[in-house]
Amino acid sequence: MAPRFYLSVTQEAQHEKYGTIIALALAVIFGVIAVILVNQWLSSKASQTTVTPAESISITEIVVAATDVSIGTRLDKTHLAMAQWPKASVPKGAFENIEQVVGRVSVNKMVTGTPILAAELAAPNSGAGLVATIKPGMRAMAIRVDEVVGVGGFILPNTFVDIISIDEKSKGTREAKTFLRKVEVLAIAQETYIEEGKPKIVRTVTLEIDPEDAEMLAEKTHEGPIQLILRNPLDEKETPPPVKKVVKRAPVRRAGPRVYRRPAPTFEVEVIRGERPAENYQFKAK
Repeated sequence: MAPRFYLSVTQEAQHEKYGTIIALALAVIFGVIAVILVNQWLSSKASQTTVTPAESISITEIVVAATDVSIGTRLDKTHLAMAQWPKASVPKGAFENIEQVVGRVSVNKMVTGTPILAAELAAPNSGAGLVATIKPGMRAMAIRVDEVVGVGGFILPNTFVDIISIDEKSKGTREAKTFLRKVEVLAIAQETYIEEGKPKIVRTVTLEIDPEDAEMLAEKTHEGPIQLILRNPLDEKETPPPVKKVVKRAPVRRAGPRVYRRPAPTFEVEVIRGERPAENYQFKAK
């Protein structure tokens, strides 16, 4: 009976060994299947969010600034270059040919690599320098200033000012009045561009005004002193009408001239009447 018991135990151990191997094999198979399914799912998601390759984006070439360009510069080929640009993002007014830009004058400061736009260029044959920056129908007029009138040197090109005149009135009074508002500054001295935030004391300021205002400004500068007021260019609110302020000055007492006058000479007349004693009369000459 002992040999039979040994045989049954051996068979049961073999059955357990085969069951473990089968379970392990099934786990491996199911694991591989799960990995394959997850990989397929991730691949489908990635295909849905794939970015369009650069080769498929429509590209064109536009004209850009090859170097930094200051205001009033006449552009030539050394200032220009062609650069690739996404066709869907080309700025309005950009150029696709350098020959279209050569000879034009810049009215704004340009930085290297930025597109050249038609709005930043003066009209063809408009001249170079300050004259190219003057808008049609406007005039450029220079006035003399000092540190006070020039607001401590903070009046710079492309800023805006109001202009106050101080007129002499009768009876020793003065009247202050704002007669021009939001006038653009084109240049200070001989410079049309100054780095922002850095004040500069100059003796002349060039303003852009229309012809009628230019005549008025010329008249006011000869009538009395003027004052410039720096204003925020974003301030579009209508300014209230000017308030007239009359400044009374104390009358000056003037001493009359002192003239020496000699006293009038006197004359003495002796009158004799018969036997009466003589009578003397004195007269003053007129």
